[in-house]
Amino acid sequence: MKKAIRYLVIFGVALFLVMMFAVNKIKVDIEDTDLPQDVYGEQGDLLSLAQTKLTSFFSPGTGEDEFTITEDFMNYIILHSIRENVNEVYDPLNDTCVETECDIITETSFGNVEYAFVELNDDNQLVVTVNFNREAFPSFETAIFATFDISLDILNLELVLELDSVMLNDINISVANLDRLLGLFDKDSIEEIMAIGILDLDDYTYTVPLIP
Repeated sequence: MKKAIRYLVIFGVALFLVMMFAVNKIKVDIEDTDLPQDVYGEQGDLLSLAQTKLTSFFSPGTGEDEFTITEDFMNYIILHSIRENVNEVYDPLNDTCVETECDIITETSFGNVEYAFVELNDDNQLVVTVNFNREAFPSFETAIFATFDISLDILNLELVLELDSVMLNDINISVANLDRLLGLFDKDSIEEIMAIGILDLDDYTYTVPLIP
């Protein structure tokens, strides 16, 4: 009996250590200071601002290249889509709001989704960051980084983002595993979140008409 208890204790300790190692592998801290401050501090109509950004592709005098325009457009449209289709009170930079709903996009059984935003990497690819914060045991904070290639289809007047890679912190996620992960959620509902364009989670593309 004592030997069985000893084995159970050893197994429990080993399982705990493995769990902590796994948590540390995916742990990453994303803060509200990482958000695009100008976008989240904007008081105007985010949808109109996003659509105005699209017209910049036809206005070379703005001094912005296609990559910067895409980055700005995506941050505007992501924040608008969250407030329009997921959580209308989401406002993580608003210190006057003390409700939990202001600080998180949505709750899931895996943890709270807190932030979703984009930024350009050194290769002018668009990196979408979505972070999760789980407070229940085992508690952890992690983030998914989805990198997209940016292309302009002038013939069809479309902006096209095509998935290049997905990382959970610094762990690569294959397309097959990404398919399995998304299988845990309602893909149709996720695709319908975006207020402009077509998000295709079968091909992992996002296509936006340049002329609304």
